[in-house]
Amino acid sequence: MARKCPHCFAVFPAKKVLAYLNDLDCASCGTPLEISALSRNLSCFVGLVCAAVTWRASAAYYGAHPGALGWALPVLFSYLTYSVAAALTLILTGDLRLRPTQPVPDAALPRGAH
Repeated sequence: MARKCPHCFAVFPAKKVLAYLNDLDCASCGTPLEISALSRNLSCFVGLVCAAVTWRASAAYYGAHPGALGWALPVLFSYLTYSVAAALTLILTGDLRLRPTQPVPDAALPRGAH
């Protein structure tokens, strides 16, 4: 599955979009791009829901079968589930948009000699 630059419609592979989430520039036109806020929020929400379901299931299992790591394994499993589910959702629903230009801070502007 590939994403397209909204400026020149150049195709980006999903792996490149995930690898360079915040520093993505179009290879053909040089336009700075970013993942849209809706795609980021949707992937975060889906990851949290999947992690909550995983934590609930694993906490119920390890609550019935206590052990030395019974408290830590549900947290570990839910963290791993969140990581995978959020990345997969971002691969499927990731939409590129133009990155807004950053204003130049006042401290970077040259001052007169005093």
